[in-house]
Amino acid sequence: MNAQVQRVLAGDQAAFSEIYEAYVPRVKGYIMKRVGDYAETEDLTQETFVQLYRSLESFEGRSNLLTWTFGIAHNVCSRHFRNCSRWMIGSRNARSLEDQAVEAWIEQSIDAARVLARCDKKLEKSRPPAHRQIFQLRYGDRQSIRSIAENVGKSKDAVKVSLRRSRNALLKAIPDVEEMLKDVHRVA
Repeated sequence: MNAQVQRVLAGDQAAFSEIYEAYVPRVKGYIMKRVGDYAETEDLTQETFVQLYRSLESFEGRSNLLTWTFGIAHNVCSRHFRNCSRWMIGSRNARSLEDQAVEAWIEQSIDAARVLARCDKKLEKSRPPAHRQIFQLRYGDRQSIRSIAENVGKSKDAVKVSLRRSRNALLKAIPDVEEMLKDVHRVA
């Protein structure tokens, strides 16, 4: 789990401020492209971070915290559009092609998080916690083999073997896992 999340859950309000400061520009940019109105963007951004704060206890660390935050922003925006009257016209309904690229990246990030969660559930049944941690560091946190080896105190070869065995275990449970994991890396 993210160290800042653990600090927030332990009662450290400064940690949430750090998360907010790090993520607010990107979240605000995403929301602005969706709604096209500055005042609504401000409101929906605040709602996103309120929802993030309220739901941090359920964050399991299976995806990147930023990806998880974008998922919340996506849901906040979707709820906003469901509640808008259908007769509203103007910037709310205007969407450019570049907005679709940003949304596609966010959707891919959310899909990648779902793939990793599915993999993690399958690995819980067949792999020891240390090997699941290595898998999460590689695919969830996108760390290099060398970085993982240093982090867990193993050789690079041991990390590679662990990853290969985890992928093999997943292939038995999820036949298309190799393609799914390639998609996870493309999102990075």
